[in-house]
Amino acid sequence: MRIHCDKTELQKCVNDVVKAVPVKSPVYYLEGIKIQAKDNVLTLYGSDGTLSIKCTMQADVAEPGEVVLTARILSELLAKFDAEEIALYTEGNNAVIECGSSRATLCFVSAEQYPAFPEYIRENMKLLLARQFVSMVNQTVFATSVSEDKPILTGILLECEDSRMRMVALDGYRLAIREEMLTGDSAFRDVVVPAKSMREVAHIIPDDDTPVYVYASEKMVAVVCDNVEIVTRVLQGDYVKYRNILPTEHATRVIVSRQALHGSLERASILARQSKTNLVNLRIEKDLMTITSDSEVGKVREEIGIRLTGKNLSIAFNARYLLDVLKEVEDEEIVMDFNTSISPCVIHPIKGESYFYLVLPVKTNTVS
Repeated sequence: MRIHCDKTELQKCVNDVVKAVPVKSPVYYLEGIKIQAKDNVLTLYGSDGTLSIKCTMQADVAEPGEVVLTARILSELLAKFDAEEIALYTEGNNAVIECGSSRATLCFVSAEQYPAFPEYIRENMKLLLARQFVSMVNQTVFATSVSEDKPILTGILLECEDSRMRMVALDGYRLAIREEMLTGDSAFRDVVVPAKSMREVAHIIPDDDTPVYVYASEKMVAVVCDNVEIVTRVLQGDYVKYRNILPTEHATRVIVSRQALHGSLERASILARQSKTNLVNLRIEKDLMTITSDSEVGKVREEIGIRLTGKNLSIAFNARYLLDVLKEVEDEEIVMDFNTSISPCVIHPIKGESYFYLVLPVKTNTVS
């Protein structure tokens, strides 16, 4: 192999692909990135067995070939090189990387044993913008479970029906639903994608209007954006029938400034998180929401103006569960629906159905 290419572009490809590479693996070559050069195209591969990433770029390929180089070392070297052009070639069992006056020699392993990139059928495709996909992931992934007691809840449910894509996540304490309009062929079957894979997808694809193509099958999901292909295995099993737990009515409705509520909860949580429950109390009355928290080291009281429809209410929450929602939502004002002090709070937009959050309260002896 002998190539010349742009260092910045190569570095970006390596940084994308390395997200699928395990830091430690019993299979040593999985700690590497496979680099394939032919027809003036450089293709990089990374995989941990569940998540696989492929990235392509243009290069001047004088001699085709393929090698596997240790991912972390390659990434760190490229970050430290100063010049803008890279020469990469093999000498015996070594790969030589030259950049300006810098020269590094790395041992490589044969690419023959490296796992093939997963094949997927480019049918039942769905199309949306990268920023929409990133927003959908960021606004749901925090609600996935971190416990392996119910492995299916460690992923995001991906649904497509009519002209909408929906992502759903829940962990037993809160539920997140995010929807977007899209275009594409016939609807694909519902799948549950590991949260880790979805986080990496959101980190890789740009937060802009670049088109994203999504393909799903019984065993895998592929996300294709520009020169990057990301394929992940899906989780097997039946997802919770979440529609059965969605409230259909409310006794109390509050319209509140998202920013004001976020700021008040952050201040109240400074003391709330000193306790195991991270508890904040909300008192909703007339045109005011009063937020209080206390611990052994002190107390906080916050007041926010609201627009109230329905009954007064006192209710308590784990502050983090509310803050996780508020830091992702971008609307200036949000709607909060309640029934009783022991039933879930529903957060949704004033207009439309782009997001829906359900947060369970904390039962206390001081709210009614």
